[in-house]
Amino acid sequence: MEKPTVLVVDDQSSNLVAFEALLEDFDIELLEASSGQQALELLEDHDVALVLLDVQMPGMDGYEVARFMQEGSKTHNIPIIFVTAINRDIEHVLRGYDSGAVDFLTKPVDSRVFQSKVQVFLDLHQKTRKLQRTNQALETTLSEVERLKHHNDLLLRSIGEGVLSLDRRGNVIYANPSAQALFDETSPIAGQPLGERLPGDNARKHLEDMLTQCLGGQRWEGVLPMLRHDSSFPADIIATPLSDDKGHIAGVSLSLRDATDRQRRELALRAETERDPLTGLCNRRGFERLLHNRLTYDSKRLALLYLDLDEFKPVNDRLGHQAGDKVLTELATRFQAVMRQTDLIARVGGDEFCVLVSAPDPEQAAVIVAEKLLDVANQPLALGGMSMTVGASVGIALPSLGSTPVTLMHRADQAMYMAKREGGARYQMAAENSRPLAAGSGAVPAG
Repeated sequence: MEKPTVLVVDDQSSNLVAFEALLEDFDIELLEASSGQQALELLEDHDVALVLLDVQMPGMDGYEVARFMQEGSKTHNIPIIFVTAINRDIEHVLRGYDSGAVDFLTKPVDSRVFQSKVQVFLDLHQKTRKLQRTNQALETTLSEVERLKHHNDLLLRSIGEGVLSLDRRGNVIYANPSAQALFDETSPIAGQPLGERLPGDNARKHLEDMLTQCLGGQRWEGVLPMLRHDSSFPADIIATPLSDDKGHIAGVSLSLRDATDRQRRELALRAETERDPLTGLCNRRGFERLLHNRLTYDSKRLALLYLDLDEFKPVNDRLGHQAGDKVLTELATRFQAVMRQTDLIARVGGDEFCVLVSAPDPEQAAVIVAEKLLDVANQPLALGGMSMTVGASVGIALPSLGSTPVTLMHRADQAMYMAKREGGARYQMAAENSRPLAAGSGAVPAG
């Protein structure tokens, strides 16, 4: 069987070499052109299955080459994939489709996406050639020919991202097959308000903001939840205003794709990067992010405890780091056991822990939690055939107006060092948070 021919057009020799490497595993004949004119000459002399066409070239650019191909009787059915370094916004995508392209790839090219799409078109070429041979041999019925042609047309149209066009009110006036598939719809969604595809008033408010921004002439990018029958999925969306020749914005074009897998990978990566590998607790990075969120929405109910072990260094010095790790993991387990489910604990340093308490009376709750933590830290630990007590000092700070994670943790840290200077094994309120308490009630002596 004759090998299919793929034509690569790029004015940069380094890019041609890169495409050679990407296409090395395909059983094809490879043609290369460094200009638009050379590409058209090769197309006249060869039977080409697929053209990989650079957009930005001196002289004749990719759009011009595509238009000449559309006008040629031999070349107008050859699939074109534009490979471009231009931003992949809807304006360039639609211009490419108008020129005859069936898909876009953005430099630098992802090898898996590139090879997958090339394989689709080579498969399509093989089917087309098979259809031609069948027609020549068997006089296939017209209905069968039309059925296969329709199938191939659908295959071409289904490649790429979902594309929707909206009128100024947000009604869908066009949906490509990829968009239909994204919503798992067999019946046309054109004519329906896009707002019906968004769950809840908040999502529809974001849609209104998007329409307002685009109708004002600005591009919009973001993530919106979309309904697919009885479930929802996050959609990455790029929305661009549609202008006519006179500059009037007639509607909005949307490029969208399912963001479920992307968000799942990002959440898994965040969970891994925000976890302390030794104790399994939240680490400083994760704690500061969560603390920022809680300060934004619930600062009046919060108290922050900063805990440092009093006698941890001697454990490391005498028994080694393995013993020190055992102390940290054991105490982390004990600390979690005496905390409420609503409290958050994190290991933020070598032997330093932070606890975020939420309660109607946060100062009172913080004192109760501090006493429990100190009691746990004063309980003996079995290490190397001996019993040791490490103890702890705790600083407590309440948020004030304008508190940030950094400032609040600093105040609690300073209060903790005050407790250490008083002999350790006690808690200390940050000075600006202290109520007029009886003497000595701000400290818990060693048990």
